Amino acid sequence: MKQYHKLVRDRIPEIIEADGKTCICETLSDDDYITLLDQKLNEELLEYQESKSLEELADLLEVMQAVVKARGWTLEELEKVRAAKAAKRGGFGKKILLKEVCSPSDYQVLALKILNNQNIIIEKIPPQMLNTYYWLQDNLHLRNVARDLEYRRKFAGYYRMRFVSQQYRDSFFSLFEAIKNDPDISFVDVARQLSQVDGRHEFSFISKMLHTIDPSRPIYDSQVDQALQIHRTYLPNIDAKIWQDEEILKQISFVYRCLEAASEMVEPLVAFDRIIPNRTMSIAKKLDFLLWALGGIEKK
Repeated sequence: MKQYHKLVRDRIPEIIEADGKTCICETLSDDDYITLLDQKLNEELLEYQESKSLEELADLLEVMQAVVKARGWTLEELEKVRAAKAAKRGGFGKKILLKEVCSPSDYQVLALKILNNQNIIIEKIPPQMLNTYYWLQDNLHLRNVARDLEYRRKFAGYYRMRFVSQQYRDSFFSLFEAIKNDPDISFVDVARQLSQVDGRHEFSFISKMLHTIDPSRPIYDSQVDQALQIHRTYLPNIDAKIWQDEEILKQISFVYRCLEAASEMVEPLVAFDRIIPNRTMSIAKKLDFLLWALGGIEKK
């Protein structure tokens, strides 16, 4: 004997008895019926998701129709609501995946802050800082960065690569050389590989390495954190740190796209272009410089 507490189709008792068996059933109250219908709807949805079969989809539709009737609606009313929504917002035929939405007001305060402080911000970006940045970019593919001591020294000095072991430095620049022709390399893969050297996760330095390889990628440092109010959370687990930091980089990229679209940023970006008249620079790095300088101002 098997016991159940299951809402079944209307002819199931008849089918069971035709098979020579007996069954005990009861008629549910309206409230219990609706409760079990809602549960059945979830059950059928899960079964369809597992099988992706037409039969399971038909079961799901059958339960949906029963839910409509049990709640006092009609299929005509359901279709009317569906059609109205489709007319207003469209259906799902165009296969559109929404990735992000940026409202101009979301980062207007930050953009205004940059606009209002643009002269001070630009003054805080010395020509030598720009020159060294371009030198590092220009020489990446002209030198073997795993062995070239001048490149290693300039990169470590420019990006303040302090308090790391020699073993970590050697591994860092060896990996840098190995992946420098792969702009799509995963932050997570790089971070995990370097964390195996001595158990440390150097988020900022890794972001700077990946930016040098692909200048459209954002950089994370304490002053960008200050300007964007990211407030990175301490996590004891290396993997958790790495996943958190990948999300932070996505967040910074999102903010940069919002800032780039803000009307308040037109003037500061034009002002920045005046200090690099004969060179090009990614929007990510321009904004990084502006936020780096802004973060320095706000720390005071």
